[in-house]
Amino acid sequence: MREKILFKKDISKFQKDLSGTYNFFAPLKVDGNIVFQKIENPDQIQLEYYNSKIPPKNILFPMMETLFTYKKDGDQIIIEEPRDLDERNLIFGIRPCDAHSFELLENFFDFGQFKDTNFLKRRENTVLIGIACNTPKQTCFCTSLEGSPFNKTNMDIFLVDLKDKYLLTPVSNKGKKIIKELTWLSDPKEDDLEKAVELQEEAELSIKTNLNFKDIYKVLNNNFNHPIWKEISETCLGCGTCAFLCPTCHCFDVIEENDHYENRGRRVRIWDTCQSCLYTLHTSGHNPRPTRIERCRNRILHKFCYYPENYELIGCVGCGRCIHYCPVNNDLRKIIGKINKIKEKEEEILVA
Repeated sequence: MREKILFKKDISKFQKDLSGTYNFFAPLKVDGNIVFQKIENPDQIQLEYYNSKIPPKNILFPMMETLFTYKKDGDQIIIEEPRDLDERNLIFGIRPCDAHSFELLENFFDFGQFKDTNFLKRRENTVLIGIACNTPKQTCFCTSLEGSPFNKTNMDIFLVDLKDKYLLTPVSNKGKKIIKELTWLSDPKEDDLEKAVELQEEAELSIKTNLNFKDIYKVLNNNFNHPIWKEISETCLGCGTCAFLCPTCHCFDVIEENDHYENRGRRVRIWDTCQSCLYTLHTSGHNPRPTRIERCRNRILHKFCYYPENYELIGCVGCGRCIHYCPVNNDLRKIIGKINKIKEKEEEILVA
């Protein structure tokens, strides 16, 4: 199936046609920030944005979710799972880096013997309609991680903004089925296809950051106690902003909420971060990561050492949120540069 054209004036019709089948999520502005929410009014949709503040992973992996409820009825315990897991969702306007992050999250939640059925059911029932980044933000570095502002990986349909219209490319069978049903979409002209290629070249060239991740796993694995971790942690506040706004971070805590008077309760999962001093605190009082030095080290090792070790992929998509929103301007790109300098110094010693 070939590409189609969606005129911007027809976004309302597009949303209306698909909302009959899916919960239609899209970017909109709330308190000055772009966030993904379920859309009822298509006029709310904001597609001209760099990236959302909170990644759309919270649609599949909610910041707080009920895993199940339980109630005692006589001698029986009645357990009920969430009813929304079978609902069909559509995420419209997701950026390539965030769509890529879903692949990394899926690796984690579908790994080994124990599967996270909540995430996996939502992912199976979710359609991703992405949009290219014609003008990437200065903090983006997706091209250093085999990504691109025009990367179609993990998409079902891919959009390119052509001023008054969008070029729609079906990527998956799900996407082809949707486009086939929208018979009112127009065919593109040759100029539209050429313009999309031109925009891709310009967008990729605009990302100036070129980080080297080739040997980072080996360097990190050999320098667990290197002084660099103290240097990196000196400006860190331990606030966790980098983790909570990261599209690939997936740490969580599980708590029980009990109502003893009603003989009922629920098990709740909430996001957590390894940057918190409580994250590894034992009931004995011992904490294996007692200072920000160990916690900063763990975040870097998790993304660039432990994740590749388990899944053969780097646990970062280069979205740049951790750089843009860090309150003390810690820059992951500079940290990677410092780590690579360790390797350069080691090579100098060997040569000498």
